[in-house]
Amino acid sequence: MSFLGAFVYNMIAITTGLVSVVFVGMAVLKVLPVGRRRFGLWRGAFAAACLVLVAWVAAYFYKKGLLSNFFVSILVDYLQLIVYAWCVNLLFRVKFRKCWGIVLFEEWVRESANVLAFISFTDRPLVLSIPEERRTYLFLGTVVMMAIFLLLLFVLYKMKVADAYRQWVEYRNIWSRGIICLSTYPILFYGVIGILMGGGASRNVSMGITLLMLAVVLVLFHHMGMEAWQRREFAAQELILQQQDVYIKTLEGMQEEVRRFQHDYKNMISGLYQTAGEHTEVSRFLQEMTEDFDSQIGGQIRQMGQLSNVCITEVKGLLLAKLAQMQREGTACELEVMRPFQQTRLRTTDMCRCLGVLIDNAMEEVRGQEGARVHIMISSQEGYTTFRVKNRMYHSVDVHRIWQQGYSTKGADRGIGLASYRKILEGYEDVLPATAVQEGYFIQEFKVRERNGK
Repeated sequence: MSFLGAFVYNMIAITTGLVSVVFVGMAVLKVLPVGRRRFGLWRGAFAAACLVLVAWVAAYFYKKGLLSNFFVSILVDYLQLIVYAWCVNLLFRVKFRKCWGIVLFEEWVRESANVLAFISFTDRPLVLSIPEERRTYLFLGTVVMMAIFLLLLFVLYKMKVADAYRQWVEYRNIWSRGIICLSTYPILFYGVIGILMGGGASRNVSMGITLLMLAVVLVLFHHMGMEAWQRREFAAQELILQQQDVYIKTLEGMQEEVRRFQHDYKNMISGLYQTAGEHTEVSRFLQEMTEDFDSQIGGQIRQMGQLSNVCITEVKGLLLAKLAQMQREGTACELEVMRPFQQTRLRTTDMCRCLGVLIDNAMEEVRGQEGARVHIMISSQEGYTTFRVKNRMYHSVDVHRIWQQGYSTKGADRGIGLASYRKILEGYEDVLPATAVQEGYFIQEFKVRERNGK
């Protein structure tokens, strides 16, 4: 192959490679911005000049027979990777470390596809000076390799490997050590092949072992990256929980201050009421204002006072969410937690699931009804913790069938909650569930015998 032919082939291959890098960055890793962009004339010209330089250097080394040298092959490979990352950085104005991560991912997949293409169709190195073998080389290195490349990208995308890799790229703390190790893949690739073939192994065996090694390395660092990401997410969730706990305690402190103010406020209003005794309109106004305050603000203060006795953050969060939902729906809720509720033998997740089912069922029964009201009670005394939810009945209920999955007074495709609720409680020996209908009210409760119970 002449120098010009080698240069043209390299130019086509390098340009195609850059297009492939951009495609992977946009469609697979989703790091590069998608949409029409103004790249800038000088940026595009500089990127094109870099591609021409790499194509010329590769053609020159090829004609001089230097590409068979281990170190020269690695040098050319790194030059190509750096130019790809630089071009992406110029065209998309994305940080170089992200561009480098995209290039490494694309090159690893493309190198794997290239190895699979050649070891699947030929068992020896092709001699490019022979026209027929050169045509075979071009066919395997373009058509077959591209088909395998796209298939590998599709598999990695569906397996969420690309998503995990994108997390590496986006977060420097997770990515740094792993990406430095992955950056050595050209040295590993050519080095292992050279060592194996020098030891007498065939080309296909050497390339197959190298491909397997690269896959193991990628899986290893993928696993390390996911562990680091999970630790980061866990730390973030812990921080959010701590912030919520501080926020709730602040609200409870404010609620205490408002309760004190309510007491002083009523005393002041009483004094004004006596002073304005002869002024009927003024007296009526003061009386109405006092009643409004007691009915609106006073009720919420009392409810928050009860909620402050719940010392388990997850249960308090559940109750806050349900209270807010009922307030939006116009359902009144009476919450009763007379003593501090600090612990129970039930797992927190199971307790929240069971309590959530009972509250949801009560809310659903009274939703849209006039004077809708739900009563929730948590009682901790005499070695037992009792959770009770009560609501007025607006539909007839077959108490003996409510535990059957699918049974509901609301129609088909419902009735899953209570069956799940009962299944959870069956896993505990010291939990006593009870159901009752009294004076038009439906009452559900479960009582937990604690460790110090009798």
